[in-house]
Parts: sequence; C-alpha cells; structure tokens
Amino acid sequence: MKKIFTLSLFCFFAFIVTAQNPGKTTLKGTLTDSSGTELAFATVMLLEPKDSALINFTRSDDKAAFEFKNIKNRDYLLKISYVGYLPYQSYIAASSTEVNDFGKIVLKTITKELMEVVIKTARAPLSIKGDTIEYNAASFKVPPGSTVEDLLRRLPGIDIDADGNIKAQGKNVKRLYVDGKTFFGDDPKAATKNLDAEAISKVQVFNEKSDQAKLTGVDDGKKEKAMNLELKDQFKKGAFGKVAAAAGTEDRWATRGNYNRFDKKQQISVLGYANNINQTGVNWEDYGEFKGQNAFNNNDNGDFGFSGGGGFIRYYSNDESDVPRNFFDGRGFTNNGGAGANYNFDNKKTKISTSYFYNQTLLNLDQYGFQKTFLQDSTFSNTDTLHQTDFRRNHSIGARLEQMIDSTNTLIAKLNFRHSDDDKKSNDGQTFSTNQLLSNKNETAASNRLNSVAIYRHKFKTKGRSFAASAAFNYSTNDVTQNWLTQNTFFKDATDNTINQLNLNQNNTAQVRSSLIYTTPLSKKFFAEAFYNFSTTSNQYLRQVTNPEKGYQRVDSLSNYYDNSVLYNRVGSSARYNFEGINVSVGAAYLLLDLNGKFSIDKNQPLSAPEIVRHYNFFTPNVSVDLELKNNKYFNVSYTYNVSEPDVKKLQPVTTIFSPLYRTIGNPDLSPERSNNFEMNFNMFNPSNFSYGGLQVDFDIYDNKNVDNLTIENIPNLGILTTSRPENYAGGYRLNSYSYFSFPIVKTKLNFNGNINYRWSKNPSLINTVLNETTNGTFSLNANLVLTLGTKLILEAGEGFDITNINYSINTAQNQKIFNNRVTTTVKWNFVKGFYFESNFNYKTYTNDRYGFNQTVPIWNASVRTLLMKDNKLEFRLSAFDILNKNINIQQYGGANYYLSTFAPTLARYFMIGFTYNLRGHDGKLKKDSGMMIM
Repeated sequence: MKKIFTLSLFCFFAFIVTAQNPGKTTLKGTLTDSSGTELAFATVMLLEPKDSALINFTRSDDKAAFEFKNIKNRDYLLKISYVGYLPYQSYIAASSTEVNDFGKIVLKTITKELMEVVIKTARAPLSIKGDTIEYNAASFKVPPGSTVEDLLRRLPGIDIDADGNIKAQGKNVKRLYVDGKTFFGDDPKAATKNLDAEAISKVQVFNEKSDQAKLTGVDDGKKEKAMNLELKDQFKKGAFGKVAAAAGTEDRWATRGNYNRFDKKQQISVLGYANNINQTGVNWEDYGEFKGQNAFNNNDNGDFGFSGGGGFIRYYSNDESDVPRNFFDGRGFTNNGGAGANYNFDNKKTKISTSYFYNQTLLNLDQYGFQKTFLQDSTFSNTDTLHQTDFRRNHSIGARLEQMIDSTNTLIAKLNFRHSDDDKKSNDGQTFSTNQLLSNKNETAASNRLNSVAIYRHKFKTKGRSFAASAAFNYSTNDVTQNWLTQNTFFKDATDNTINQLNLNQNNTAQVRSSLIYTTPLSKKFFAEAFYNFSTTSNQYLRQVTNPEKGYQRVDSLSNYYDNSVLYNRVGSSARYNFEGINVSVGAAYLLLDLNGKFSIDKNQPLSAPEIVRHYNFFTPNVSVDLELKNNKYFNVSYTYNVSEPDVKKLQPVTTIFSPLYRTIGNPDLSPERSNNFEMNFNMFNPSNFSYGGLQVDFDIYDNKNVDNLTIENIPNLGILTTSRPENYAGGYRLNSYSYFSFPIVKTKLNFNGNINYRWSKNPSLINTVLNETTNGTFSLNANLVLTLGTKLILEAGEGFDITNINYSINTAQNQKIFNNRVTTTVKWNFVKGFYFESNFNYKTYTNDRYGFNQTVPIWNASVRTLLMKDNKLEFRLSAFDILNKNINIQQYGGANYYLSTFAPTLARYFMIGFTYNLRGHDGKLKKDSGMMIM
C-alpha cells in the first residue's frame, strides 16, 4: 500500500510539473522605443544560450508585434535588432504556460555613450536592413576546412544546387563581391568554392541596380541579386590555390592546378589542367578564378537603348562565349588539356585585365539513333550510326581597360582575339528501307576572330543627365577544307552511287558598329532618353567544290560565292516615370534595314542570279512597368515588338547541297521575322521565415515567322530527298512560364523548395505544300527536401519529371508523349573527425509509349575523403563513379515532322584515388607557409 501511495504521489507531481511546463509554447511581444513609437519590421531571433547559434527567427509586423507559434518549450536567448537602436538581448527560461506574452519590449536609441556597448553586442546571427540581409558567419557552424560554399548552405534563404549555383530568395545571385571588389569574377562560385569559410566575417545579400541605372543615376526598376563577402581583418590580402591529381581504374587520370595571389589592387592567376574524364575545359569556378574581376563583363558591349525592335546585327559579341569552359554534352570520351595566365589591376580609377589561354580536346564518339519522319498520309524511318574523332585547339588573348578620367568621365576599351584549329574525321551511316547511305568526311578548319569595342561615358552635374558613345570593330576568317566520300547502296538491285569531292570553304566577315545615348531629367519624377544605333556588316563566303577523280576539276553546280552586306540604323526615345517604387517606361524606335546580296560561282564571275536588294523599315514600341510593392513584393510587366532580319544567304534563289539526301534553296521574297513579346514577373519574400516564391511568364505572338517549306520525295537511284526552302507565315506562338517556391518546414533544419515550368509552342511548317502545325507542350515539376542535422550531416532528396506532348496536324496518328523522370538523393556526412562521406544517387527514366521506348539509367557515385596537415591543407579522396556501371547518354527529340532518339556510350564505372593540396594564405602567415612574397 505504501509503494502504491508513493508511486501515485510521484505521478501526481510529474503531472503538476508537466502541466506547469507544456511541451510546446508560443512566445510573443510588441516592440517600441522609449517614446512609445512602434518598431515595425525588426529582426527577432531565438538563439542557443550556450553558443548563440541561431534556432528560430521572425520579424515584427507592421504593428510592431512578433510571435513564435507552437515552438519547443525550452530555454532561449532572445535577441532583437533594429537599425538605429541598441540590440536587445535577454535570457528566456522555459515557460510554465502555453503562451508567454512579453508585453512591450523597449529598445534604446543608440547614443555616443552606448556605442561601445553596441560594438560588443551587435553581432546577431542575422539582421535585415531594407533589402539587405546580413549574416554573421560566426553564428553558423561548419566543419574545419569548410569553404564559403559550405557556409552558404547553412544560411536561411540561400539555396545552392549540385553545381554550386547560388540562389537567394529564389533569385540567381548574378554577382559576388569580396570586400566590395570583384577580384574573383562575377560568377559567384569562383569565390565560394575556394575561399575558406574561416576567412569570412559577414555575408551580405542585396538588390543591385542595373548597369544602365548606375550610369544614368535613374532607377529603371531592374534589379539583380548580389552578394558581398566581408573578410576578417587578417584575411584582407593573401593567396589561394590548389594542386590536385588522381588516378584510377580503366586508365582514368586527371590533374589540375591553379594559383591566385591578390591584395587590394592586384590579382595574378595561373591555371592548368589535363585529364581523360570528360572535363573538356575549365569549369565555371576555375574560369572565374582565372579571369578575375573581368570574367563576365557582358554589359559593356556598347549597345544602348531598349532591347527588341531589331537585333543589333551581332555577328560577333564581346560576351566571352568562346572561353575554354567545360561544354561537354555527355556523349563519348575525351582527352583534354589547357593552361593560361591572367593579370588584373584595380585602384578604383584604373581597372586593367589581360589574359592568355590555350586549350585542346580530342573527342572519340560513337552514337546510334532512330528517326521516324511523318508525311501527310505516310511515314518512313531510318537508323543512324556515327563514329567521329575530333581534335580541337584554341589560343585566346584578351585585354580590357576601364579608366575613370574624373568623377564625370569614364573610358572603357576591350579587345579579344582567338585562333582555332579543328581536325575532324567522321563515318556516318543512314539506313532506310530501300537503301543505305554511308558518308566519310575528313575535315580541317582554321579560324580567327577579333572583337574590339571602345565606350565613353559622361555624367553631367545635373542628377540623371548622362551621355554615352561607343564604337566597335569585329573581324573573322574561317577556312575549311573537306574531303567527302559518300556511297549510296540500294538493296533491291545492289547498285551503288558514289560521290567523291573536295570542298574548300572560306568565310570572311567585317563589322563596324556604333551607339549613342542621352538621358536627361524632365522633373524629379520624369526622365527622357534618346538613342541611336548603327552597324554595317560585310560578308564574303566562297565555296569551291572539285572532283578529285577528274583532276580536281571544279563542279560549277555545287560551287558558289556570296558577297553580302547589311546596313542597320535605329533611332529611338523613351520617357520614364520613377517615384516611390513605381517605374514606368514608354518608348519607341524607328528601324531601317538595308540588305544587299550578290551570288556567282566564283569571285569576279558573272552573277548566277539577280542581285538581292531589300529595304525594310519598322516602327517598334516598347513599354515596361516595374512596381516595388509593400512587404517585399515585386511586379514587372513589359511589351516589346521584336524584329529579326533574315540571313542574306537565305534570300539567294540557289541550291546548296549539304548531303546527297538534304539540300536547301533560298527565297528572295523572305521578309524579317516579327513578333509581339509580353513578359510578366512577380516575386515575393517573407523575411519572418525566409520563404519565397515567384512567377515568370514570357509569351510571343508572331506577325511573321520564317518557317520551313519541306519537299520530301523518293528519287530513283538516290533515295528519300529532303529539300528545304524558307517561307513567310503569319502565325505561330511561344509560351514559357516558370514558378518557384521555398519555405522552411522546420526553421534552420528542414527546408522544402521546388519549381514548376510549363513551355508551349505552336510552330507552323509546310510538308509537301500541306500546312503542318506542330504543337509542343512540356510540363516540368521539381521538388527537393534538405535536412540539416547539426554540422555533421546533410540529407537531400528530390524528384523531378518532364511530360512533353507533341501533336501534329498533318498526321495525328503520330501524336506522342515523352516522359522523363528523375529521383535524386544526396548524403554528406562527417562521420569521424577529419573524415567525410559523400554519396549521391540519380535514377533517370526515359519513356515514349508511342514508340515503345523505355530506358532507365541509375547513376550512383560515392566518395570518402580525409583532411590532413595544419589548417586541413591536404585532402585525400577515394571516389567511385557510376558504381552500378549503367551510364549512357540518352536523348529524345520531337521536331516539326519527326521523332529522334539517340544513344551514345560515355564514361561508365571507374574508381579513382587522388589528393588535393590547398593553399589558403594571408598576410605574413603566407610567407611563413609558402615562402612566397605578398604583393
């Protein structure tokens, strides 16, 4: 009886304690200052009492109230920050009630006397100041030796995909600064994958104005996400670099090294790599490290005025599209190598960048394909085989100077030169029901390309008034020699039709272009802009075909010479209203295009067709509305009338033969393609829980579309011949919509994000004079869960699929549905001090029920690595790639009147062991570690 009484008494007291301290509670309060003024949108955080690690966070609403609903009832450190006020901090014990109302919490205004206190207490895990979110790096724990990328993965509101691309509040981070400078390139991964997390004091994310707004001083409503990494004082100058080497089974090997040295004014970079694991160039982060502050200067190409209303005849661009990046598409096997050096200088008034790079790639490719082609009341199919070897090498030289002459005048000059060589051999086989076409091609090519531009910018004393002018010269040559042997065999009578020819192709293009723009204020809210664009382009293309079996006699029917020119003039203006988050621009431009083309069989020969002379003029309106709404919501809608001139070659009424079974004929009546473009963007961000979402819609309606007019016929002793001729057609649509979302299920622990995309198009074409409208609709869905368990374990799981419906008006029986599905899981585990396990599994499914196509590709990769030496500078890694030995490249396409599927073998299962030595030095410490002088 006594034992029963004691047990009952214990249960009673346990019930009382439980009743006094519920498992969940709600914390809330209201923020004011000493005068009673409500403090709306302050940052309120719950921290771990023992180390101030962030547990939960929110913001006070527009009435200065905050609330943490249904949270775990435990001890917390409550911290509140608000611009201009002393940070508030208080220890909160576990609550005895389900609701703990703090009432009014009073924050003190910062005074000179309190400044020392502010410095000691202001380092909250995060703070929100307008559109800037600032994270205190020390509050987010990462394992020793972690990079900035590892740190960013811990920050709420920031997402990083498998390739290291960064998103903040759902938007891509386009630019990254280190202490306000772009020494590490505009590609954010250049710094995030190489700088040590230990070096970072703060991470700041903010909206950055467009280059146009920076130039004119007038906000145009266009903003991009940017990030700044603030370094600790002892890391303000130094170096980083790495040397890596690995060897494995199947004779796989790879080596890579880079070194970067920097201070407040200079950066020197060297880079080299060699491998046979399909890394055909440097990746984005290596290129960003190498090129530094000028890696991605795409906005100083000298083209002014609103977009649309006629392309600027850009035969060339200054956008670094030819840099030696890794463009491998997953097919075949490659051996690769490259090396280069780069120098950057920045003293605020003068910015200089120079670089040289050499790279080469040897590709071995085998590919197998199946194609079904649809006609009005019939179909035919063929199988394809391709074996190709391709050796490419490039020399690239670049230089850029930006000189701030004074506070109102700036000069920019850029020059890029590239020389390329290509040696390609291919054997291609096409098998039809009646015949087989075998082609053997040996091709050598040499090309040169020069891009140059100079830009002058002037800001007047009047705010918002500015002027800019640009001049550019571009030139290229491309010489191709092609030995071509084809054999067309017919199964019925075993007859052969053989073609042996030598093709010599020379293409030279020169372009001069210029732009002017003037912006001036009309009042405090209204601004006007006027611009002018000019370009003249000359192109000569010579194709000479000879027969080796007849003493290299020229084949006049296949030889041709083009002499083309394009003259472009555009003048326009726009008016802008800008006030309190409302930005409206209305403009128009008048466009004149003059096209001239001559055709003969060789230089200085009589014309083979009448000279092409075309004059076009168009009126092109442009409207844009940007709204910065309350509560971190943004909305944009725009309309642009686009004009795209036809290639002069397409206007020539002559036949060009690309293979015995495919040829094109020009159309002298072809007119420019014209379309109405509508865009809409909406996004929102909730700083109380760092959830976000957005919707983007892009829609085109074509007034005139250049479509293919295909004639497909079975020619005796030749086979199925396709002849293509471009035509004008009034119609066609294109829609692309994209929505994204992210929200925490458990703040700082479990996050859910995803996106939904729908693409739809209606493209007309003519098949044997019959109109065919191909409707293509693709629905895509991706969802991902990220679970962060402390600093040692991260788990990710996701699924995505694409459903493509393709409908043909010419033959509805061939309508089809393509379904691709992928499931991914990732584990990152610091299972023992200094040892890390990483694994990812990707299961892909490719199906097309119309053709009984069903393929699965499970890819499983895993690695174990350990960090050694002081500061974890040495890493050893054992890696397993494609453990299940299932990797193959599979692609499916649905075109205007055909379906194509291809298979290409590529790197499958292999194992590698390698090491990486990381150098991350700073100040005098670098001298001691490496023996190198710091600049």
